[in-house]
Amino acid sequence: MENISGKVNELNNIRKLATIAIIRDIQSIDGADNIELVFVRGWHCVVQKGEYKIGDMCIYCEVDSVMPDGLALELAEEYHSLNKKMTKADEDEIETIKIRIAEIIKQNTRPEFEFLRQVKFRIKTRRILGEYSQGICFPLSVLNNLGTFNPTLDGKLLFLSNFMSNYKNAILIEENSDVTDLLGVTQYVEPDPATLGAGNGDEKSYQRLDMLISDEERIENLFKKYERLRQYRYIKTEKLEGTAFTCYLKKGKFGVLGRTMEFDKPEEGIGYFDMNAFWKVTLKYKFEDKMRKYANDHNITDDFNWQGELIGEGIQKNIYKLHGQEVRFYNIFNITKQEYLPYEEFLEVMKEVDLKTVPIINDDYELPENYNDLLLEADNTITTMPGSTHLIEGFVYVVKGKVPVTARLLRANFNRISFKAKSRTYKK
Repeated sequence: MENISGKVNELNNIRKLATIAIIRDIQSIDGADNIELVFVRGWHCVVQKGEYKIGDMCIYCEVDSVMPDGLALELAEEYHSLNKKMTKADEDEIETIKIRIAEIIKQNTRPEFEFLRQVKFRIKTRRILGEYSQGICFPLSVLNNLGTFNPTLDGKLLFLSNFMSNYKNAILIEENSDVTDLLGVTQYVEPDPATLGAGNGDEKSYQRLDMLISDEERIENLFKKYERLRQYRYIKTEKLEGTAFTCYLKKGKFGVLGRTMEFDKPEEGIGYFDMNAFWKVTLKYKFEDKMRKYANDHNITDDFNWQGELIGEGIQKNIYKLHGQEVRFYNIFNITKQEYLPYEEFLEVMKEVDLKTVPIINDDYELPENYNDLLLEADNTITTMPGSTHLIEGFVYVVKGKVPVTARLLRANFNRISFKAKSRTYKK
């Protein structure tokens, strides 16, 4: 089976994980002599004191970016094996292992990211001396070994990669320029839990099925557009902790997908308890029957899917303390027209077919004056799911009604504006 976890970008809606950013502010941290806080877009990161000045350009890499490992696969595996041996080695063996590890590290072609090896090169939110650090700011010099900087006639700076053949494909060093592919950055995506029977599926990409992987933009990336976002009213929902679930009808075929794979329908004779969880809930709640009946009752000939969150026993830590599993839906996507159904219509469909949605906190929400208030609320809110006192994962905000075609506020609208505010205090 081919893993598609790396193919996580929405159709025509590619997430920029690594971009050129401008340091817009710098603040000191109480009790810190060697570090300070810098602000890029709506994010703040802890950096070495004096590394940047206000107005400097840097390369900002978002949370959930996975930086490239500059070691060849065999060397990376040897490094991992030596690290494991270190815990049980005696003093003489430890010294020998350290020498070999040092030799391996010297062969790293991307030494600037070596400090992330122990966390598998994944960037996470951290809290340092009481301050949140979200993402990492790297100096432009991390590009030095990948190409050359070339001044333009109008005083700007162009970067020409060693892997590009002409200036048409060069990257202008200016705010928001995307260097994700240039740096080899990929996005971390939580895999479909193996405990749910993921191995029973045949992995296929959402792209081949012309579908979107739900991945709303984070409010921190939209802070410059926040005043424009405030012109709309929103449906505010709770972002649930679980795993992605999608069921679809395409050219008459019904299918079930997780975040990274599609699951084959269980063969006849397989008992209910031997099925993976995706098909258990599908059969239990009769998703296929409901989709087909709804399409038939409303003469719907377009291909479409229903997207939701699979929650319950065996999923993450089951913070909602559910018995068994269930799906809470949050989207309907028209595959044929490549657009979302307006949220009010989505709610009407769910009511008609008697299926649950994610919790709706407010169905006529006005954004506060400051976008940071959304984050502060997400940091300090308990889930609305009954039986649990766990902090929420975050909120998702969806504009009410249809969005004008001219309202280009997001990477791609698909007939809708939506974004999320993720809790910085939430822990799985």
